Amino acid sequence: MIGRHPDSALLVEYASGSLELAPSIAITTHIQFCDQCRRTVESLQAVGGEMLEEAASAPVSDNLLDNVFARIDSDSPDEQSLSNVQHEAGKVDSENEVLSELASTVPAYIRKFLPAEPLKWRFLSPSLKTATISVGEDVNELSFLKIKAGGKAPVHTHKGTEITVVLKGCFSDEEDLYQPGDFIVRHAGETHQPIAAQNEECICLSVLSAPIQLTGIKSMLNPFLSFAPS
Repeated sequence: MIGRHPDSALLVEYASGSLELAPSIAITTHIQFCDQCRRTVESLQAVGGEMLEEAASAPVSDNLLDNVFARIDSDSPDEQSLSNVQHEAGKVDSENEVLSELASTVPAYIRKFLPAEPLKWRFLSPSLKTATISVGEDVNELSFLKIKAGGKAPVHTHKGTEITVVLKGCFSDEEDLYQPGDFIVRHAGETHQPIAAQNEECICLSVLSAPIQLTGIKSMLNPFLSFAPS
């Protein structure tokens, strides 16, 4: 069961099309798993035009976000396709199918951003490796993370915001257990150590706005993991 979701402010930005690409991809991934957030996005888009017209003709009030969600609660949106971003990204040529190891894990629309050749995985620790995905953005780094079964990622502190969406398997840290579809946000200054379940590797989609800093002994060798928005 999905226990972690994007907050209301992020969903409003996403539905309005004002959110940056990499975080938008993360939310699109989450709502492939989460009907609740998918319906919220659809509802936001359904009322968005009218609310924007109202906002354009009057100063934005402090309770605009509350008003938007009040309108959603009062409406009963029809089941329909996902957002325009999702709709366009979901059309993927089968000839571009890559990464057989991730074929059943990676949502189809993400594959349009993958290179024709296999991803270049690099080890961050004996248990953790990552592969960066280029989306033509110089603000955030989008990547896959893979933790081997029972493996521990290095203890690290965030220098900016990190969004993680679990695609396969699960992992835990000092706060909770995270399962497929969970949308986890970490902020600057937060420290944790992800640990994969013993019976299965864990694959996640990650968005970083700044490098992460290793703590402990390894920090003396590599205090900041490389950060390469693209």
